[in-house]
Amino acid sequence: MELKDLIREIHQLEWQMRAYEDKYGLLSRDFYEALQTGELAEFDGEEGYHLDFLEWAGLYQIWLDRQRAYQELLRKQPFAEHIHRVTMVA
Repeated sequence: MELKDLIREIHQLEWQMRAYEDKYGLLSRDFYEALQTGELAEFDGEEGYHLDFLEWAGLYQIWLDRQRAYQELLRKQPFAEHIHRVTMVA
């Protein structure tokens, strides 16, 4: 996967997560940490929250994966080389 493809996907995921951030008043990072530490256990199985929390957590996990992939690709390719590649193709 190319860097520009990863960037597009990261932005799409952020857009999707933003809807949950607005709805629940938490940044995705803080929501995910609270979910992992059990702070949101009182909502387990509660209709209206359960599906939202599952999807939000899934989006965040994919976002973390794409962020790691982006950083890994970035380390393998010099910035200047990447910019030349992208601007020549566009």
